[in-house]
Amino acid sequence: MQTTAIEHIAHLVAICASKGIREVIISPGSRNAPLIIAFDAHPKIKTYVVHDERSAAFFALGLAESLNRPVAICCTSGSAALNYAPAIAEAYYRYLPLLILTADRPPEWIDQGDGQTIRQKNVYHNYIKAEFQLPEDRNEIGLSDEIVRKALKELLDLPAGPVHINIPLDEPLYGLEENNWEAKLEQPKPLLETLDNVEKKTVSAGWQGAGKKMILIGQQHGAYKLPESLKKLMEDPSVVVLTENTSQVKDFARACHCIDRVLASMDFNNIEEFQPDILISIGGAIVSKRIKQFFRKHKPEIHWRVGKFPFREDTFRALTASFQVREETFFDFLLELPTQTSNFGGRWKQLDFLAEDAHGKFISTAPWSDLLAFEHVLNAIPENSNLHLGNSSVVRYGQLFNPVPSVRYFSNRGVSGIDGSTSTALGMANGDPRLMTLITGDISFFYDSNALWNNYLPPNLRIILVNNGGGGIFRYIPGPTSTPQRDYFFAPHSGNAEKLCAAFGVHYLSASSAEELDQQFDSFYMEREDGRPVLLEIDTTNEENEVILHAYFGTIARDVKNKSNVKRLNP
Repeated sequence: MQTTAIEHIAHLVAICASKGIREVIISPGSRNAPLIIAFDAHPKIKTYVVHDERSAAFFALGLAESLNRPVAICCTSGSAALNYAPAIAEAYYRYLPLLILTADRPPEWIDQGDGQTIRQKNVYHNYIKAEFQLPEDRNEIGLSDEIVRKALKELLDLPAGPVHINIPLDEPLYGLEENNWEAKLEQPKPLLETLDNVEKKTVSAGWQGAGKKMILIGQQHGAYKLPESLKKLMEDPSVVVLTENTSQVKDFARACHCIDRVLASMDFNNIEEFQPDILISIGGAIVSKRIKQFFRKHKPEIHWRVGKFPFREDTFRALTASFQVREETFFDFLLELPTQTSNFGGRWKQLDFLAEDAHGKFISTAPWSDLLAFEHVLNAIPENSNLHLGNSSVVRYGQLFNPVPSVRYFSNRGVSGIDGSTSTALGMANGDPRLMTLITGDISFFYDSNALWNNYLPPNLRIILVNNGGGGIFRYIPGPTSTPQRDYFFAPHSGNAEKLCAAFGVHYLSASSAEELDQQFDSFYMEREDGRPVLLEIDTTNEENEVILHAYFGTIARDVKNKSNVKRLNP
């Protein structure tokens, strides 16, 4: 095989292939030429070329999640490496395996006025699982191989996360030679784990002493499967399970799937009825700000965090213990324990039913708005497809509607930035042939418009752009609208996506009413002969979206309270 003449780079690529790296997203440059040559030459590795490094890294993140395996990204030296940072931070807080390969100038040229030269070593230090630097000397082959193997081990060990290898390279860079070296395959050792005796004693005492139990499930990867032991625990009437659509737990009737909707209907004069004795949290980020405020104010006596995580996370300031074991291990042990019985889960689920009924009544008479647009859009999402929710208002609106069991829900909730939603959805659509619908806000879409600037726009990608003329969330949350600088937060604009779509060969549709929106869905989801994706822009710029959303939550609270009062008067 003809590959790069720099032997330790050829070895790096061979080791990556032996460890299961099959996809590399390359951003063009000169200093990373040996890596480009070696990756492209390797028969087991598929390369993608994405010019914009920020978009490339988010593309890789989406590809890694859809394939459920590590993906590598590779760039040249200098500011190119800095553009990877937003996606690396997202991968770190989402526990997604990205291998970051940054070409660099030799160390003696750092801070010496050489072009495209910055301090790259440890550049991602605060949001990286592990970081390494290869030796400058090309002849240090054994040392280089050892460093690469250590880096790949860190990449593949749980908890997953991004790993960085910085690679100083001196000229010449473009030489070629025959090299058929193959890395030795190493079989991973099976991981046997259990709770230790002290942990078992802690769990036994807490679980058996609690009559009101809650399990809160945060964001999970698309391949997540609910442990059978947790399914059995859900049948216990003293247990309530709260989920969001990004948890991938959508088809369990006993779970409360719309947290904000339920909390909006809660009578806090009877808070003790709904406050758990014990809270168990699993998974990643929680979207709901209301549940965070609820637990920070009304703390459970016990809060356990369960799973493989890179750091101790105390979201509610109530954490009493963390258990670094797989969820199956933990819940299997819970099933062995006797438990107190109560109707705690039933009380939460009854409130959930009342809130769902009030939700339906409000939506049936709601005027044209972001909220009503989401009702129509989510009803139109095809079965057995993927849905990526952009950040800010979009993902929050998505949590107000019951999830579709056959749809997998995704969102960049690690850091919750708006900067890479389109690129991430595009990467996912390349890794999974299922239909991918991205729902995004206008600020997020225009911010990431370079996502459309590549050769990998697949036919299964559909983009729904909710254009309300600015950062709509800043009109809803308390604070920004009370300041003279409110437009700095809302950032109003008059742009639309029609000409942008034309520039990148994306089919464009638009709608500015519920009737127009419903008429567009058949065309929107129709497969196009040219294999190009489609964007549907929904115009809600002239609507009082924040007024309608406030009215929505107010109506749910009043309706549920009135029904609860009637029930208490007529038991």
